[in-house]
Amino acid sequence: MPTKINLDLDFEKEEFINFLEKENLSFDGCDEAYAIREDGKIVATGAYKGNILKLFAVLEEKREEGYIPKIVTFLKDLLFKKGIHETFIFTKPEYKNVFTSLFYTELASTDKMLLLTDNIKAYEDWIQSIRELGDFNGCIVMNANPFTKGHRYLAQTAANEITNIIVFVVEEEKSLFDFKTRYKMVEKGLEDIWLQVAPGGKFIISETTFPSYFLKKSDDHSKEFAKLDADLFVGRIAKDLGLKVRYVGEEPSDELTSSYNEALIERAKNTNLKIRVVPRKEIDGVPISASFVREHLSNIEEVEKYLPRTTIEILQKGVK
Repeated sequence: MPTKINLDLDFEKEEFINFLEKENLSFDGCDEAYAIREDGKIVATGAYKGNILKLFAVLEEKREEGYIPKIVTFLKDLLFKKGIHETFIFTKPEYKNVFTSLFYTELASTDKMLLLTDNIKAYEDWIQSIRELGDFNGCIVMNANPFTKGHRYLAQTAANEITNIIVFVVEEEKSLFDFKTRYKMVEKGLEDIWLQVAPGGKFIISETTFPSYFLKKSDDHSKEFAKLDADLFVGRIAKDLGLKVRYVGEEPSDELTSSYNEALIERAKNTNLKIRVVPRKEIDGVPISASFVREHLSNIEEVEKYLPRTTIEILQKGVK
């Protein structure tokens, strides 16, 4: 029976982290963690954050004992009692067969990381909902935190080059501006350009697919998540929607987003998808940056030259 690891006790947390490191895993936070012990020592672990099961590790000599299925069943029962009926799993590729035997389906993978779901129908339903909006050739994904003239330039460039473009707005509530506000900014800012705007849902740069994106840490762990999200987009989403081009903005200063662009380009090689990197729009020789705008919002006069009129109006009036 798995027992809870008290992460508020330094010695228990340290024991957990040391065990993970010996199994080539990094502790990146969780809501709760559990362990199976033998003679007082950890032999297997698992944890969850929201509806994501993670940090599965088991001693090599104990891998035939069925500990991971026991922990997965325990965690799913625990979350079910909390009203969470759909789960995702982050794990190492070597555990793939264990989880597929538990009725999980692979969504994306890299050499070091695997993402699975126990509800592939949710993905299929989301894809169908996008198909019902139309047939699309091109795609842009933007957080728009806030929506700037740079975002508009990216969309206008795409619209000048191809027809039938869909713009996904990142839906995760991890930004200065909430999703409703950002979505309104994008809708209003692009209403004179012939394209479709849609929510990104949980499969486009979300806490589920790319959690480190919102931390903006460019370490090896974050770069692996970037590769994972790129694999999901290129290997599943673009293929299932028949997309031909994804437009991304050049990233001269954001190392993590730059790594993500590189991951998309690498994953798209030898596929039917092209990644088009558009140079960053400049004003007075300075690249437009949403992060710069956020940092100087207290002085709207200083940043309004980087913002379309529609964004300024939303900032002044709020979302109606």
